[in-house]
Amino acid sequence: MGEYKFELREDGGCLVAAFTGQITTHFYTEFRDDYNEICRRLSVVDSPRLIIDLTETDFFGSLFIGIILKLSVSVGRQNGQFALCGLSDQLDELMKKLMLLERNADAAGDLKHYSTRAEAVSGLTSLDA
Repeated sequence: MGEYKFELREDGGCLVAAFTGQITTHFYTEFRDDYNEICRRLSVVDSPRLIIDLTETDFFGSLFIGIILKLSVSVGRQNGQFALCGLSDQLDELMKKLMLLERNADAAGDLKHYSTRAEAVSGLTSLDA
């Protein structure tokens, strides 16, 4: 089982939540605390930009998929922007099978996905121009 790690930091005007390893119910307590920290940080920002970086993530289960959707809706309600980046081929395929990446990324509430964190930051901040 891959070791679970979490990092939350600012990058180019975006809040980036980077996950490492496997996000499973085995790490529920740690993940719950990290999710609560993301929510705390989002609650003090108008029109937040949140990027979930999964570049170093081996696996995630249904718990995490639910949290991704919940965070996406929360950010949308605050007139913010939400994106995923760094999905492995396997996780990308899973998200497509669940029809979470195939919707129109320009429509409100739909998930945006970028290959890298830099692309995600650029994509979310280009809307200011």
